[in-house]
Formats: sequence, C-alpha cells, structure tokens
Amino acid sequence: MQEKYSIGEVAKMLDISTRTLRFYDEKGLVKPAYTEENGYRFYEKEQIRQIELILFLKELGFSLKQIKMLIQDERGGQSLDLLLEQQYRENKQKINELNKRQKQIENLQKINFLPATLTNISDITNIMRKEKNLTALRSRLLVWGGLLTLFEIAGIGTAFYLYQMKMTTILVIEVVALIAIVFATAWRLSRYYYEQVEYVCPNCGDVFIPSFLTFNLSPHTPKFRKLTCPKCGKKSYCLEICRD
Repeated sequence: MQEKYSIGEVAKMLDISTRTLRFYDEKGLVKPAYTEENGYRFYEKEQIRQIELILFLKELGFSLKQIKMLIQDERGGQSLDLLLEQQYRENKQKINELNKRQKQIENLQKINFLPATLTNISDITNIMRKEKNLTALRSRLLVWGGLLTLFEIAGIGTAFYLYQMKMTTILVIEVVALIAIVFATAWRLSRYYYEQVEYVCPNCGDVFIPSFLTFNLSPHTPKFRKLTCPKCGKKSYCLEICRD
C-alpha cells in the first residue's frame, strides 16, 4: 500500500501553503490521490512529484497556464522544448533590461548627485544626459591626447637622431617647432574641453561657467573642480557637466 500524505504534510514537505495546493486542485493542475468524505485531501508520491515539477517550472518563469498545457499534452516533451526556448528568449530580454537598469544605476552612482541639484526629476534626467555627453567628450579628448603623445615621441626620436648626426641648426628648429606645436595643440584641446563644460554648485545648485584661466588653474578630480560659485560666493568642489 502506497504512503499517503495529508495536505498539511505535503505543504510542509514542499515549503508551500495549503492554499496553494487547493488552488492547484481547483485549476486542474494536481488533484489529490483521493479525498475522503469529510473533505480531507490526501496525496501520494506521484502527485508530490507532479507538484515538485510545477514548482520547478514556476522557478524557471513558466506561467501556470503553460504548465497545465505541458502536463495535459501527450507530446509534453516537444512542447517543453518549445516553451523552454521561448522562456529562454524572454529571460534573456529581461536580463538585458536589468543590465540596462544596472548601468543606469552605476551611472547615477558615478555622478554622485549633489543635494542642491535634486530639485526635481527633470534635474536628474538632465544631469544624466549631460554625464553621458561628457563621457563621450572625454573619450574624444583621450584619442587626441594619445595622438599628441605619439607625435611627441616621434619628435623626440627625430631630435635624438639629429643630435647624433650633429645637425645642430636643424635640431634647434625641430625642437622649437615641436614645443610650439605641442603647446598649441594642448592649449587648443584645453580650450575645446573648456567650451564644452559647465559646473554645478553643491551649495545653491547654480550652474555657471568659470573663466578659462580659473578653469586651468583650479584643482580638480575626474568629476569635480574646485571653484567659487558666482551666485553664493562659496568655494567648493563643483560637479562638472556638459553644456547643452
């Protein structure tokens, strides 16, 4: 004689509620092995295995409607393959959406919002958009900076060759030209960057643009520059954002 288990025992065994088991019964997913006249439900090993399968498929993301179809389908194996493929695609899409949200959260953490800037949701959206533009701007400057470095290395190599060949006059001209070009390019890149950014005061939330000289002489981090706010007059590290 097979072992029988009351609805309470099965619920405890599978760590679910008796209400869930009754719901499965009502929906025709898993019915008890038999029900006594007093209404008590009893399950056997076969029903318990079916319930375990239902719980497993639910964890994979299947709906009860899909699970019922699988259980009742004579070609359940083929249907399961199709549903697994469909569920895999849906889960993949959800993962991509979650990764996108995670990226947005990471960007928010990197921005390190200042209390004075959080006046409304439009401020957050605006700063996030500007942060994205600023990242693209910095990437372009890194490319130009890399090219400038390569130019300097080539110039130093040429100067060393001219020195070895004792071509003093050409060497002096080459060094002067190299220094002039490097400084001019560096100044232009600095000016270009300056013309693309502005700053948010952490105290009053005012957005302002410092002078070019102040911009270059002020201590800074990758995201902040120590400036004096023209509105509140306080000197502090202000958030750097892209201009519109």
